[in-house]
Amino acid sequence: MTRKIKLLSLLATIIVLATLSPGAAAQGTVVTGMIMDNRQVPIVGATVCQINTANCTAADINGIFHILLETGKEMNLQVKCLGFNPVEVIIDESTTFPVKITMSSMYVPEDFYVTDNLSNDGTRAAMRSSLSLNAVFTDFAEFTSDLGAHNTDLMDYFSVIGPELGVTVSRLYFGFGLGMGYNYKDDYDTLIIDLKNTSYRLTLGYDLVSSRRVRLTPLISVRWLKYRLMNYPGDRKITLTNYLSERDIDIRFNQAIAIAGLNMEYIMYSAAPGRGDYWSIGAEGGYAVKLNRTPWVYSKGNRLMTDRQIGLNHFTVGLGVSYYTIFR
Repeated sequence: MTRKIKLLSLLATIIVLATLSPGAAAQGTVVTGMIMDNRQVPIVGATVCQINTANCTAADINGIFHILLETGKEMNLQVKCLGFNPVEVIIDESTTFPVKITMSSMYVPEDFYVTDNLSNDGTRAAMRSSLSLNAVFTDFAEFTSDLGAHNTDLMDYFSVIGPELGVTVSRLYFGFGLGMGYNYKDDYDTLIIDLKNTSYRLTLGYDLVSSRRVRLTPLISVRWLKYRLMNYPGDRKITLTNYLSERDIDIRFNQAIAIAGLNMEYIMYSAAPGRGDYWSIGAEGGYAVKLNRTPWVYSKGNRLMTDRQIGLNHFTVGLGVSYYTIFR
């Protein structure tokens, strides 16, 4: 008896499935897909319709849609969304699911957006034009007995501002910069103390992080620091005797240093159409070491020999604004 009941149940199941199968087949194919813009951001609410039918659906908050195609009609899809160009999607035996659909904006050029990695394909490059303020902290205490504290007190840090030009290719960065220090001038008794700073630097870096908003670049740079110290009488007109009795000097100190550091930039996109050029603001810090133990010292006509050293605080800082021009 139990065996007969099991057999009847199996036959009933087969009959039900046989009855439902034609209906399910008649309903057609279910198509699943994802709709995104040029930046790979999901487009919410995009309308997906089977062409020449009223069979439509909409993308959810993740840009994902599902649509059951009606049989006996064209299988292609029409995708529309306010502010984007319409897209027609062909559905056939070769279609890979889920279907990935990219929509371009009606108002922004397709190549406006900068990709997450500037040079991830190895074929793109960017030129960097920047203006930066850099500070190196030095100590001229060993020269106080020769130059006087009124001079060395002004030379205890090195601050310059200037441009840098560089290029980024496949994440590698090469740059050359020039820095000009604002003049330090001070009165000391009857003298004018005038200090001018200049720097040159070569920089090599690698973009460890290069996202749409943040760039993190370890840097190695070599810098040549130049100090020009001048003392001259403060009076417009003086006698020759007084001039010769004063400490009238013009000395140039030269110190080479190497810095290993880290530069972090926040990226701000510009409105340059079709180029993807953009601005960034950044800050950098690093560890500095001297390349020459004692400075190279020159006067107007002589090389001056000394065993004294310029002290160096190993911590350096900098701030900058940059503009990147993308080459394709």
